[in-house]
Amino acid sequence: MALFVRHTSPLRRSPIALGAAAVLLTLGVRTVDAHKPVTSKYDYNRDVFPLLRDHCGRCHVAGGAAPMSLMTYEEAVPWAESIRDEVTAGRMPPWPMDAASPTVKRMHPISAHDVDVIVTWAAGGTPRDWTGDVNKQLPTVTLQNRWQLGQPELVVPMESEYTLATGTVEAKREFSIPSGITEVKWVRAADLLPGTPTMVRDAIISVENGPTLALWQPGSDPLAAPSGAAFRVAPGAMLHLQIDYKKHYTQEQESVSDKSSIGLYFTDPPASGRELQSVTASKKEASGESSGVQVLTVTLPSAGRVYALRPMLDRAYGSVDIVAITPNGRQMSLLKLRGPRPQWFRRYWLQEATELPRGSAIEARFTPLADYAEEMKASAGRFPLQVVVDYVPE
Repeated sequence: MALFVRHTSPLRRSPIALGAAAVLLTLGVRTVDAHKPVTSKYDYNRDVFPLLRDHCGRCHVAGGAAPMSLMTYEEAVPWAESIRDEVTAGRMPPWPMDAASPTVKRMHPISAHDVDVIVTWAAGGTPRDWTGDVNKQLPTVTLQNRWQLGQPELVVPMESEYTLATGTVEAKREFSIPSGITEVKWVRAADLLPGTPTMVRDAIISVENGPTLALWQPGSDPLAAPSGAAFRVAPGAMLHLQIDYKKHYTQEQESVSDKSSIGLYFTDPPASGRELQSVTASKKEASGESSGVQVLTVTLPSAGRVYALRPMLDRAYGSVDIVAITPNGRQMSLLKLRGPRPQWFRRYWLQEATELPRGSAIEARFTPLADYAEEMKASAGRFPLQVVVDYVPE
């Protein structure tokens, strides 16, 4: 669980702790010396601001999903210690790809050099500007609440607002929304435009009794299905929207409402005429090992091409390793994750679809954390442990 803990004086203690992009919890604050010597060769204006803007600015901006902005020196310095801890631990930015994993689309890990810059600055006295220009004006970073793929072919808003009442901090809600589709449509991508970005933590967009079109989280770009793959949506389909709402800590005593919209992007029917389908790898008998490793398996019902994987976690894990096993015993690595957390779920589109013969199995191994006692209770997921495999049958 990612946390940003406010950097305070040793004479002051404050019971606050905030989830870095999607959560808010209350903890006792660890105190530190606010008068550290300045040893960092990096400063905020020249070195750190561009990194925080590019890696964190989609959420940690005024009005964004994260409960604090880091886009000015004054906003970032109080969180320096926590920024250091989260970046060093690899929890922020939330991208759990193992370096040894096969490539997935839109890989955007933070580099070791960028981590070093941020950590050195945070631990080295947080200098503002080594040139001495304390009045230097940095570019203003504002919330970009917009359709990331451009204007959708169809926008489907929620039918009415949903309100988190005064004193209510969070809620998970499901909405059934008429799509208005009157003929068969093929969907290549779906996106969500939050009505109130500060309270929308994540969302799942699907067709009722049909495919999951998108897993949405703030700061993550939606991806379109590759050529030859698309979701089929029938006339009169109802859309199903699951949203996890959570207020910023500053809004707890306010009534806050949201009316989000779903955006659908259409494409031509695939040349094969076949739609993206899904199978789910779930627990089998005696799947647990003495080491605590959990193994999930599923056999593809036909030959096909695997395009994407969706691990849905019930808790934090040390690693996830997903492989395909053909009937002749050949194993092919599909995805490797390190330190994934359940609140950062996503669909991983493979850079290259994997073609598998009939009878092939998908096996996922979930290795627990070395010391789960240190993982906060709030890391528990709201889903049963599973891996959903998106494929197009031959």
